[in-house]
Amino acid sequence: MIRVNQVSKQFTLHNQGGVELSVLQQASFSVAAGECVVLHGPSGSGKSTLLRSLYGNYLIEQGSVQVRHQGQWLELAGIEPRTMIALRRQTLGWVSQFLRVIPRTTALEIVMQPAIEAGLSRAQAKQRSEEMLARLNVPESLWHLAPATFSGGEQQRVNIASGFVVDHPILLLDEPTASLDEQNREVVIELIEQAKQRGAAIVGIFHDAYVRNRVADRLYHLAAQGANS
Repeated sequence: MIRVNQVSKQFTLHNQGGVELSVLQQASFSVAAGECVVLHGPSGSGKSTLLRSLYGNYLIEQGSVQVRHQGQWLELAGIEPRTMIALRRQTLGWVSQFLRVIPRTTALEIVMQPAIEAGLSRAQAKQRSEEMLARLNVPESLWHLAPATFSGGEQQRVNIASGFVVDHPILLLDEPTASLDEQNREVVIELIEQAKQRGAAIVGIFHDAYVRNRVADRLYHLAAQGANS
């Protein structure tokens, strides 16, 4: 489902005299359907940079990333924005460490949006979103409120619900359990295990050793590059 070949990434600090920082060097691995590969390494090894490159947040300037999309392989290096949007809607699920709070948009609407974009009716999206929020123990009293004033753990659970509400073939997970208590951490582990069982290919970052050991089929090790990832 994913092929990463010799991917490197540098950032140019234009406000510091054009200094170039190498944050990722020649990453190569693949991920099969039903497999979870965990990016593992110290701070500065490029884990988040690599994950964001897979999602298209960073341009791939060196190397190749191919993902399986609706029966065809797509190359992310040089991909057109329109194609990247379709890829995110239909194939790539994403859970980041932080919820991007949208003013005056309720928690339920935030979770519904990916489902609607994936082609579900509004009624179907609402039902699935309510089920996911309930499963993640987000109180129903919060569903129709904007999450700006939610606790960190509540915001993260909304974030996770948004990432899992659609059965994406590929899931990219950046520390999804970082702000969660033990009970909700177990719920997320169950969601990941169920996604693997249905054939999703997963790439994740998990600093929590317990979670990592529960979900990882294998680790992809990265070495420190001398810059924060």
